[in-house]
Amino acid sequence: MKSLKEIVYIVTKNKLKAIELLDTSKRSRVSAFYEKLANNELETDEDALQYFFPGAADKTPYRKLKASLRKKLINSLFFLDLKQPSYNDRQRAYYECHKEWGAAKILLGKNAWDACVEICERILKYALKYEFTEMALDLLRILRLHYSTRVGDLKRFEEYKQAHQLYEAMFIAENKAEQYYCELVIPYVNNRSTKEGQQLLALEYYSALRPLMEKYDSYRLHLYGSMIRLMTYTIVNDYRNALSVCDDVIAFFEAKPYDAHTPLLAAYYQKLVSYTQLREFPQGKLAAQKCLGLVEEGAVNWFRYYELYFILAMFTGQYQDAYEIYCGVSAHPRFAYLPSNDREIWAIYEAYQHYLADIGRIRPAKQEKRFSKFRLGRFLNQTPIFSKDKRGMNVAILAIQALFLIQQKKYNRAIDRLEAIEKYCNRYLHKNDTIRSYYFIKMLLAIPQANFHRQGVVRHAAAYLEKLQSVPLESAQQSAKIEIVPYERLWEFALDSLEEKVYTGRNTPRFTPP
Repeated sequence: MKSLKEIVYIVTKNKLKAIELLDTSKRSRVSAFYEKLANNELETDEDALQYFFPGAADKTPYRKLKASLRKKLINSLFFLDLKQPSYNDRQRAYYECHKEWGAAKILLGKNAWDACVEICERILKYALKYEFTEMALDLLRILRLHYSTRVGDLKRFEEYKQAHQLYEAMFIAENKAEQYYCELVIPYVNNRSTKEGQQLLALEYYSALRPLMEKYDSYRLHLYGSMIRLMTYTIVNDYRNALSVCDDVIAFFEAKPYDAHTPLLAAYYQKLVSYTQLREFPQGKLAAQKCLGLVEEGAVNWFRYYELYFILAMFTGQYQDAYEIYCGVSAHPRFAYLPSNDREIWAIYEAYQHYLADIGRIRPAKQEKRFSKFRLGRFLNQTPIFSKDKRGMNVAILAIQALFLIQQKKYNRAIDRLEAIEKYCNRYLHKNDTIRSYYFIKMLLAIPQANFHRQGVVRHAAAYLEKLQSVPLESAQQSAKIEIVPYERLWEFALDSLEEKVYTGRNTPRFTPP
């Protein structure tokens, strides 16, 4: 169902020129299914089955209906309106060239060589201009074959042969860069903690790619090569050098004869990350504005940009702005199509919004019923992936649980929760790349140790607070996203939740020293 809904969204958003292919003017079951999905009225296959075939034991009719809609939607993709202002010149060329490339391949399969070659020669110049290397390589192969075996034109054959050799070498270089990038990124997809040895691997990969990048100025090679170069600094949170790399990336891609939005967006995104961590907020806002001018609403990068914009607002103490960003993102129709790990991140952000609302730092809109009560069990069910990320985002999950219980004065439950967290802290958080999280958890453990008495807690936690402050967030070797709100600020909130009296409702445990 998820893939079908995604195609429906694309077809609807891009305004079909030939919408009649879906028979939406007729009250057919297929068109009714399309309209229900377009209006987000059906969430799952079970919902659709019950709507169209209530009480049916046999799912075969529903499967046929679903297959029929999918087939019509796929056919409709070739009639999308590509003249919308949201497309830049390279994007339009990408869709048009790929459509014609597909037609050329079909004609070739039908042995219609003359028609095929005419298309290939026409779109080759666009494939070369916009650096669609894979397409150019295939077009050159077809033309090389045509002018040798069918026409016998030695001059044209040599021309296409040499061009094919050039683009074949370039394609191999691009694939190597992409593979290296994938190998570096995959450990971070579901686990945000710092990985030992990754910087050395990134340096090794970039050293291997650098001569190729000096030889070829291809879009795809420099996109992945530049991202790997960036990782050599971002892995260890060296934001100053990362900013310098970003400037190089921007200069390279702005010099292209077309709009290279993807790499420029990636560079400005990393500038926003860097300025956020360095607490240089005016520059961060400028980078955010650049992102806004490049990103397409609802695209994957749109969500990633807003995630970082959310973090920037949280770091600056602009909590109401962060709340409004969260509400806008979570209400977007494309939010449901995000990968599970991305949706989980936003579930964690929502929990922090609940906490800030609880302590009066944000004012939720009256119609926002989801902020009326925070359900801890529901929150934990929403974060199964990152609950396993022991040295990464699970820290944020555990911290917000404890903060909520302390704020709500559910001290017995807070004690139970903190007893479990202490074992976790000593096992997972004592290394350099999690040292700030280690100190912060130790500060939280001082709360029941001092019987929830505010001044007592201040005294018990003083040594750990000093250690935390000695490792500033911008220079810490931990994943940048773990601290949704800087720990120093969260600690102030925790202290504000306490009173100047000793809690005597239950004997508090003696937490072990580090």
